[in-house]
Amino acid sequence: MSYMLIVLIGVILLTFLLGFISARREYQNSTMEEKEQFKKELKNPIWIFHVLPNIGYILFFIGLVLTINALKYIAFLLMGIGWIIEGAEIWKADSKGGLILVLLGSITFLITTFLALKFLFNFSLL
Repeated sequence: MSYMLIVLIGVILLTFLLGFISARREYQNSTMEEKEQFKKELKNPIWIFHVLPNIGYILFFIGLVLTINALKYIAFLLMGIGWIIEGAEIWKADSKGGLILVLLGSITFLITTFLALKFLFNFSLL
């Protein structure tokens, strides 16, 4: 195993550790009402769709560090789906902002799908 790979894996683990510490500190510094609201939101299964872009960002970072192209495609698909769902939620309050987010998510999803088909299966639509 090369030393560079060990360093890259260490950076990824350090990033996860810092994110965990930051989230834990934020939770501990919140008020009791905010903690109860957070617990209530975790019981709703729709929250998983709201973290899809964040999971996509993390996977994209890992894919960049480890140079895994398939992981980058998965990351962009998750980000696109997450943006579509976030845009649909925002649409209720702000139709213009929601529409922009839905369009960005849709474009990201479609372009990533076409690029993945070309990369993974050597398939071209033209």
